[in-house]
Amino acid sequence: MKLFCHPISPYARKAMILAKLHGIEVEEQLPEKDGAKGYVAGDNPLGKIPALEWQPEQYLFDSPVICQYLDSIGRTQILPNEGHIRFLNLWQHALGDGLSDAVYNYRYEIVRPTDLHWDEMIARHETAIVRCVETLESICQWLGGPWTYGNLAIVTALDYASFRAGHLKWQDRAPKLAEWHLQFQADPHYKATYGYPEKRS
Repeated sequence: MKLFCHPISPYARKAMILAKLHGIEVEEQLPEKDGAKGYVAGDNPLGKIPALEWQPEQYLFDSPVICQYLDSIGRTQILPNEGHIRFLNLWQHALGDGLSDAVYNYRYEIVRPTDLHWDEMIARHETAIVRCVETLESICQWLGGPWTYGNLAIVTALDYASFRAGHLKWQDRAPKLAEWHLQFQADPHYKATYGYPEKRS
Protein backbone atom coordinates (compact mmCIF):
# COMPACT_ATOMS: atom_id res chain seq x y z
CA MET A 1 0.00 0.00 0.00
CA LYS A 2 1.05 3.58 -0.59
CA LEU A 3 0.31 6.40 1.85
CA PHE A 4 0.51 9.98 0.63
CA CYS A 5 1.49 11.82 3.79
CA HIS A 6 3.69 14.38 5.50
CA PRO A 7 4.68 14.33 9.19
CA ILE A 8 3.77 18.00 9.68
CA SER A 9 0.14 17.13 8.93
CA PRO A 10 -1.49 15.80 12.13
CA TYR A 11 -4.07 14.01 9.97
CA ALA A 12 -1.41 12.18 7.97
CA ARG A 13 0.70 11.53 11.04
CA LYS A 14 -2.16 9.64 12.71
CA ALA A 15 -2.14 7.17 9.84
CA MET A 16 1.65 6.94 9.87
CA ILE A 17 1.69 6.09 13.59
CA LEU A 18 -1.15 3.59 13.26
CA ALA A 19 0.54 1.74 10.40
CA LYS A 20 3.75 1.46 12.42
CA LEU A 21 1.86 0.45 15.55
CA HIS A 22 0.25 -2.44 13.70
CA GLY A 23 3.35 -3.39 11.72
CA ILE A 24 1.59 -2.68 8.43
CA GLU A 25 3.98 -2.07 5.56
CA VAL A 26 3.09 1.09 3.68
CA GLU A 27 5.16 3.13 1.30
CA GLU A 28 5.13 6.68 2.63
CA GLN A 29 5.20 9.19 -0.20
CA LEU A 30 5.40 12.95 0.08
CA PRO A 31 2.78 14.70 -2.03
CA GLU A 32 3.55 16.97 -4.94
CA LYS A 33 1.85 20.33 -5.11
CA ASP A 34 0.37 21.60 -8.32
CA GLY A 35 -0.03 25.21 -9.35
CA ALA A 36 -3.05 25.94 -7.13
CA LYS A 37 -1.82 27.36 -3.82
CA GLY A 38 -2.57 25.02 -0.94
CA TYR A 39 -3.87 22.24 -3.18
CA VAL A 40 -2.00 18.95 -3.22
CA ALA A 41 -2.13 17.19 -6.56
CA GLY A 42 -2.64 13.46 -6.42
CA ASP A 43 -5.30 10.90 -5.80
CA ASN A 44 -7.57 12.69 -3.34
CA PRO A 45 -9.87 14.96 -5.38
CA LEU A 46 -10.09 17.26 -2.34
CA GLY A 47 -6.37 17.89 -2.74
CA LYS A 48 -5.49 17.00 0.85
CA ILE A 49 -3.40 14.42 2.65
CA PRO A 50 -3.48 11.70 3.76
CA ALA A 51 -4.64 9.45 0.94
CA LEU A 52 -4.11 5.69 1.05
CA GLU A 53 -3.85 3.47 -2.00
CA TRP A 54 -5.55 0.45 -0.48
CA GLN A 55 -6.31 -1.28 -3.78
CA PRO A 56 -4.52 -0.75 -7.10
CA GLU A 57 -5.47 2.77 -8.22
CA GLN A 58 -8.14 3.03 -5.52
CA TYR A 59 -7.64 5.55 -2.71
CA LEU A 60 -9.12 6.03 0.72
CA PHE A 61 -9.58 9.42 2.38
CA ASP A 62 -10.14 11.18 4.79
CA SER A 63 -7.99 10.50 7.84
CA PRO A 64 -10.61 8.86 10.14
CA VAL A 65 -11.55 6.49 7.30
CA ILE A 66 -7.90 5.63 6.68
CA CYS A 67 -7.27 5.11 10.39
CA GLN A 68 -10.28 2.84 10.79
CA TYR A 69 -9.22 0.81 7.77
CA LEU A 70 -5.63 0.42 8.99
CA ASP A 71 -6.90 -0.53 12.43
CA SER A 72 -9.25 -3.11 10.93
CA ILE A 73 -6.36 -4.97 9.28
CA GLY A 74 -3.98 -4.56 12.19
CA ARG A 75 -2.73 -7.17 14.61
CA THR A 76 -4.85 -6.05 17.55
CA GLN A 77 -7.48 -3.41 16.92
CA ILE A 78 -7.33 -0.36 19.15
CA LEU A 79 -10.83 0.82 18.24
CA PRO A 80 -13.35 -1.33 20.13
CA ASN A 81 -16.01 -2.93 17.96
CA GLU A 82 -19.03 -1.92 20.02
CA GLY A 83 -20.40 -0.40 23.16
CA HIS A 84 -19.82 2.79 25.09
CA ILE A 85 -16.04 2.55 24.86
CA ARG A 86 -16.18 2.56 21.04
CA PHE A 87 -18.07 5.84 20.95
CA LEU A 88 -15.88 7.34 23.64
CA ASN A 89 -12.88 6.63 21.40
CA LEU A 90 -14.63 8.06 18.35
CA TRP A 91 -15.57 11.17 20.34
CA GLN A 92 -12.00 11.66 21.55
CA HIS A 93 -10.69 11.16 18.02
CA ALA A 94 -13.13 13.78 16.73
CA LEU A 95 -12.07 16.19 19.46
CA GLY A 96 -8.43 15.72 18.46
CA ASP A 97 -9.29 16.33 14.82
CA GLY A 98 -11.31 19.38 15.85
CA LEU A 99 -8.28 20.81 17.60
CA SER A 100 -6.19 20.19 14.48
CA ASP A 101 -8.89 21.87 12.38
CA ALA A 102 -8.88 24.95 14.62
CA VAL A 103 -5.08 25.20 14.46
CA TYR A 104 -5.09 24.73 10.69
CA ASN A 105 -7.76 27.39 10.20
CA TYR A 106 -5.96 29.80 12.53
CA ARG A 107 -2.72 29.30 10.62
CA TYR A 108 -4.29 30.04 7.26
CA GLU A 109 -5.88 33.22 8.56
CA ILE A 110 -2.60 34.64 9.84
CA VAL A 111 -0.53 33.87 6.74
CA ARG A 112 -2.73 36.12 4.62
CA PRO A 113 -1.39 39.59 3.87
CA THR A 114 -1.91 41.78 6.95
CA ASP A 115 -4.57 43.93 5.30
CA LEU A 116 -6.63 40.77 4.67
CA HIS A 117 -6.54 39.52 8.26
CA TRP A 118 -9.99 38.91 9.67
CA ASP A 119 -9.46 39.59 13.35
CA GLU A 120 -12.81 38.17 14.45
CA MET A 121 -12.11 34.89 12.68
CA ILE A 122 -8.58 34.67 14.09
CA ALA A 123 -10.05 35.16 17.56
CA ARG A 124 -12.70 32.52 16.82
CA HIS A 125 -10.08 29.93 15.94
CA GLU A 126 -7.91 30.84 18.93
CA THR A 127 -10.95 30.42 21.17
CA ALA A 128 -11.63 26.98 19.68
CA ILE A 129 -8.03 25.92 20.31
CA VAL A 130 -8.13 27.10 23.93
CA ARG A 131 -11.48 25.46 24.63
CA CYS A 132 -10.35 22.16 23.12
CA VAL A 133 -7.28 22.23 25.35
CA GLU A 134 -9.38 23.10 28.39
CA THR A 135 -11.73 20.22 27.65
CA LEU A 136 -8.82 17.81 27.25
CA GLU A 137 -7.37 19.02 30.55
CA SER A 138 -10.69 18.31 32.27
CA ILE A 139 -10.87 14.73 30.92
CA CYS A 140 -7.15 13.99 31.06
CA GLN A 141 -7.62 11.02 33.39
CA TRP A 142 -9.75 9.31 30.72
CA LEU A 143 -7.38 9.73 27.77
CA GLY A 144 -5.52 6.50 28.41
CA GLY A 145 -2.18 5.27 27.28
CA PRO A 146 -0.15 4.28 25.55
CA TRP A 147 -2.09 4.37 22.25
CA THR A 148 -5.86 4.28 21.81
CA TYR A 149 -7.92 5.20 18.79
CA GLY A 150 -9.09 8.31 20.61
CA ASN A 151 -5.80 9.61 21.93
CA LEU A 152 -4.01 9.00 18.62
CA ALA A 153 -5.70 12.10 17.21
CA ILE A 154 -5.17 14.07 20.41
CA VAL A 155 -1.43 13.49 20.63
CA THR A 156 -0.86 14.52 17.02
CA ALA A 157 -3.12 17.55 17.39
CA LEU A 158 -1.24 18.80 20.45
CA ASP A 159 2.07 18.60 18.60
CA TYR A 160 0.53 20.51 15.71
CA ALA A 161 -0.78 23.16 18.13
CA SER A 162 2.72 23.57 19.57
CA PHE A 163 4.09 24.04 16.06
CA ARG A 164 1.49 26.33 14.50
CA ALA A 165 -0.08 28.07 17.51
CA GLY A 166 2.75 28.04 20.01
CA HIS A 167 1.90 31.53 21.22
CA LEU A 168 -1.12 30.09 23.03
CA LYS A 169 1.18 27.92 25.18
CA TRP A 170 -1.23 25.08 25.66
CA GLN A 171 1.14 23.34 28.10
CA ASP A 172 0.82 26.25 30.55
CA ARG A 173 -2.96 26.18 30.27
CA ALA A 174 -3.18 22.42 30.77
CA PRO A 175 -0.41 21.08 33.04
CA LYS A 176 -2.02 17.66 33.57
CA LEU A 177 -2.48 17.28 29.81
CA ALA A 178 1.14 18.32 29.23
CA GLU A 179 2.34 15.67 31.67
CA TRP A 180 0.13 13.06 30.00
CA HIS A 181 1.49 14.04 26.58
CA LEU A 182 5.07 13.54 27.77
CA GLN A 183 4.61 9.78 28.06
CA PHE A 184 4.35 9.46 24.28
CA GLN A 185 7.56 11.28 23.45
CA ALA A 186 9.74 8.25 24.18
CA ASP A 187 7.53 5.97 22.08
CA PRO A 188 9.37 4.74 18.95
CA HIS A 189 6.33 5.30 16.70
CA TYR A 190 5.96 8.85 18.01
CA LYS A 191 9.64 9.61 17.42
CA ALA A 192 9.70 7.96 13.98
CA THR A 193 6.89 10.21 12.73
CA TYR A 194 7.81 13.48 14.44
CA GLY A 195 8.77 15.87 11.66
CA TYR A 196 8.52 19.34 13.19
CA PRO A 197 11.54 21.64 13.04
CA GLU A 198 12.83 23.17 16.25
CA LYS A 199 11.61 26.65 15.36
CA ARG A 200 7.85 26.80 15.80
CA SER A 201 5.42 29.49 14.69
